[in-house]
Amino acid sequence: MKRKKILANSAIVLIVTAGVILAGGCKKQPKCGCDGDALDTLGSTHVYISYDADNNTARFTPLGDSYSIYYFCNPSEWMSELTKFEQGEEILISGPFFYECNYLMSSSNSYYYNPMRIYQIQVTSVAAYEFGK
Repeated sequence: MKRKKILANSAIVLIVTAGVILAGGCKKQPKCGCDGDALDTLGSTHVYISYDADNNTARFTPLGDSYSIYYFCNPSEWMSELTKFEQGEEILISGPFFYECNYLMSSSNSYYYNPMRIYQIQVTSVAAYEFGK
């Protein structure tokens, strides 16, 4: 009787362990913010730019994706270049982007779907969009 109980308990442990291994275990949540884990990189992406030179902030929304907002991690590096463009002008931006921490926390704790996505980007290049001008 005691031997059957030990075998039964061992079988349960093996089944649970196999399930955890097959399920991949715990998944690491990406680190957010400008020093986090890059989700991907934008390469000369068409965007509509918005900036505030007085407060040294900049953000943009990609063309065709009005539900995403990208905030510059390094606006001071690009402000002199950005002020050459009009607010809302179409320009090209490149750089790796990351989840914005407040967005990541609120979306993981929310019961409803929010179509808005907020990111931070380490901008590596800014260029004018010259086609048709």
